[in-house]
Amino acid sequence: MKRLRKQINESFFNPVLHFLPLMTFMMVEDFAGLSQAWFVALAVNLLLLVYVFINYRKLFEWFLFSTGIFLSIAAISSVLPIKDLPFEVKKVAIDYVVLTLFAISLAFRKKIESFINVRNIRMMSMVNNLNELFRMIWIVGVLIFVYVHLYTLLIIFKIPDLDNTLNFISSVYLLAFFFVICYEMIRVTLIRIRLLREEWWPIVNEQGKMIGSIHHTTSLQDEKKYMHPIVRVMLIDGNRIFLQKRSENDLVFPGMWDTAVSNHIRMSEKIEHCIQRTANERYGLRDLRPIFLSNYIHESTYEYHYAFLFVACKLPQLAYNPRYIDHAKWWTLAQIEANVDAGIFTENLLTEIELVKRSGLLESGRCECDCRLKQTLEDKAQ
Repeated sequence: MKRLRKQINESFFNPVLHFLPLMTFMMVEDFAGLSQAWFVALAVNLLLLVYVFINYRKLFEWFLFSTGIFLSIAAISSVLPIKDLPFEVKKVAIDYVVLTLFAISLAFRKKIESFINVRNIRMMSMVNNLNELFRMIWIVGVLIFVYVHLYTLLIIFKIPDLDNTLNFISSVYLLAFFFVICYEMIRVTLIRIRLLREEWWPIVNEQGKMIGSIHHTTSLQDEKKYMHPIVRVMLIDGNRIFLQKRSENDLVFPGMWDTAVSNHIRMSEKIEHCIQRTANERYGLRDLRPIFLSNYIHESTYEYHYAFLFVACKLPQLAYNPRYIDHAKWWTLAQIEANVDAGIFTENLLTEIELVKRSGLLESGRCECDCRLKQTLEDKAQ
């Protein structure tokens, strides 16, 4: 659970942290002046860098992006000839610099996203983090835009009691920033709690080692494919294989015939538990004892898998759960081979048929017991 919580926090980073130095600067500037505001804001930024490096090591390089924007604002502001400008003009000059850099970031969003994704390829999804970052740029940008233009209009038209009105507008502006911070902190906390209760899939490398995790829906919708570990159990009886017809509502290979027991391994879930959970959900099998046959990597139209393939025989009468499966039945090897080009079998199944054929387990005759199946596999491995 601790590892999953850490993965969720990394996959849903609090976007407020990107803007905290900027918000700190704007709040301190009103009370202590420009120099003190930059000093406090830079100190906050340094503390945040240390915090992110310790707690979100994978995101440190990405966090440097927002730090770069903040330092760009500081650098541009330090060379702007605003020292001798009237106080009212000086007050909003930096806000216009912020708006300009925000606009540039939004204009180059796709390039920024591509760069970040390349740096984090196959380690973790950055979809949520990037969406949240640009969402906050929009929120803070709109807030600044409304403030600076209202402030500018009031100065241009020189309304009565201008100083008090400008102070009031500035106070509302700061309160709005404070509200955004509080709202986002609460929102992110609630989202993380909800995500902790939902299904997460590990991300593994080509050696099967876990290098990250991702919410299952995000993985299926993301343009980038992540390698996930899955279990596959072929139920055999002599030269027959029990296959399931996937539901038409499935996101992956809808309505196609597939290996009977197939599922993603969840975060922190053991392979054996995933097999038993799936076999029980789909067929009511409570004590399935499969034997490991092989593992393989397969990239389909939909997903990228690191598959653990098992086989099992000596099965009771099988009944499928229509909630998960549209239909299920026994197929002979000859029937499968006759329909290979019909487009009715999943890509994974066709790969596994070849693996099982090479193992010799589909020879004529019935498996007599689990021991014989296990001995056959051990003999083939020698």
